[in-house]
Amino acid sequence: MSFCRRFILAIFVLVLFTPQAAFAVGSGGFENASFSAASLARSNAVTADPDEPASISYNPAGITDLPGIQSQGGASFLSLMTYQKSLTTDSTTHSSGTLNFIPTSYLTINPGRTLNDRLAFGIGSDSPFGLANKYDANQSIVRYIGYNNAMRMFTVKPVVAVKVTNWLSLGGGPMYYRIFDYDQVLAYPNVILGGGADGQGRLHMTGNNWGWHFGALAKITPKHQVGFYFRSPIMVRLKGNLQVERSAFGGNFQTGMHAKLNLPLNMTWAYAYKPTLKTTYTTDFGYTRWSTLERVYVVADRVNASDDAIISALGNTPGPGTASDKDYTDAFNIHLGIKHKLNDKWTIRGGSAFYWTPVPKTSFTPVVADSNHLALSTGAGWSPTKNFTFDLSYFVIAYFRRGIDNQISESIGGSADGKYSSYVQSVTMNATYKWDGFGWGRKDDEEAVEIHGMTKSEKEVTAAPQITIPQPTPAALANIPAKDVQPPQVKAAEPQKVLERVVVQEEEKKEAPQPASRPSVEDINEALKKKFAK
Repeated sequence: MSFCRRFILAIFVLVLFTPQAAFAVGSGGFENASFSAASLARSNAVTADPDEPASISYNPAGITDLPGIQSQGGASFLSLMTYQKSLTTDSTTHSSGTLNFIPTSYLTINPGRTLNDRLAFGIGSDSPFGLANKYDANQSIVRYIGYNNAMRMFTVKPVVAVKVTNWLSLGGGPMYYRIFDYDQVLAYPNVILGGGADGQGRLHMTGNNWGWHFGALAKITPKHQVGFYFRSPIMVRLKGNLQVERSAFGGNFQTGMHAKLNLPLNMTWAYAYKPTLKTTYTTDFGYTRWSTLERVYVVADRVNASDDAIISALGNTPGPGTASDKDYTDAFNIHLGIKHKLNDKWTIRGGSAFYWTPVPKTSFTPVVADSNHLALSTGAGWSPTKNFTFDLSYFVIAYFRRGIDNQISESIGGSADGKYSSYVQSVTMNATYKWDGFGWGRKDDEEAVEIHGMTKSEKEVTAAPQITIPQPTPAALANIPAKDVQPPQVKAAEPQKVLERVVVQEEEKKEAPQPASRPSVEDINEALKKKFAK
């Protein structure tokens, strides 16, 4: 491997283990399905057509079809905006528009014939869940719920895939979850106990746990494929602290916080239809068991009677970082996608998806301002060489307007009531580099280099030999009448037919059968000279 290739591989490995931030996109609730530009360009309708290293995250069975070593790194640039229209004053407020960065990285290894073309390995890192939004601190809809909220995490996914038969592949492995930022900033309501102006509370927690995922890919016919993906549920124990400033009773203090966060299982069924070698139509149907998220249990260490009462009141307000009823419901989503290869260098993609929200009106907050939403996407892939591909996609989501009238934070002077609508725009790009020809199990690589449909060795043997035709002497010509003297007419023989005749004649001369072997070019020339000399 050249120094340049080693350097590029090292860069991808470095990116692979870089902690990542996640923000909800491409799914419902705070689930994040942002894996690659190629998958988002088809609105994630890719489970039955996994054709890139990022398939580690949506169907790891597909990596058995990725030859050699393939490394993929990319990033999404995401903008989220939420609007709220008051039910009483007709005024409109909105979140602070921010541009978020979401990196992903994947690596696959297929040893080829070394393992009988049956096994492949991979490792990936991305964020299947995430959240980030920010509002003005003075807005009543978020003042006691959380006006600066984030859940940033990453996963590491080592996978193994096996080709059980020529038409069925299975793959899966463990998933390590690391939530490194579970943060929230909100007003601290001293007013509850007549303490005057509000203070401020800053929550920060972290946690980790293990889960697993599994995928299957069945190639029923060359034109029809079906896929399946399953991601297990997990429970993450979060630990951290709540830092309070300007408490009317305890001043500035810090107390420990503990929570349990349930992350739901996901299942996807998919179908791909390939009417031609260049065009693929795909559809996915997904299910997420959000009903496991009934409450976020939070326990705070004791401070004093007054502050304990205030923290308990905050704990009855839904939102990340507080103990609250969520009562999420199971949700479904459907995806449609198309991929068309224009030529060896360009591939275009498009798609659409619809998501049903898991968030009920009774526990809706601006922190997770979710509603039923429609997504549209497009993108393209460019391969300037056979080893390098660059993909780009544009993904937009429109959340349907939703009227909310619930009791959230009303007991402490706040209100989340209003008509909400949100918009998400995402531009994603990634690069894939492929290393092949390592010679794993390919003992005949030097002799089996394809040249115009034939191997290198066949090209040498079947090349037209240089034939020298013996010329008659002047004395012989003198005895032949002039009218009978004609230039020798030699019809060009097809190389393959000449080779077959020579081999047959040589074998007939042998007394006993010998193991079949391919004659060299020198042997062919010598045999042809003898034939024409006669």
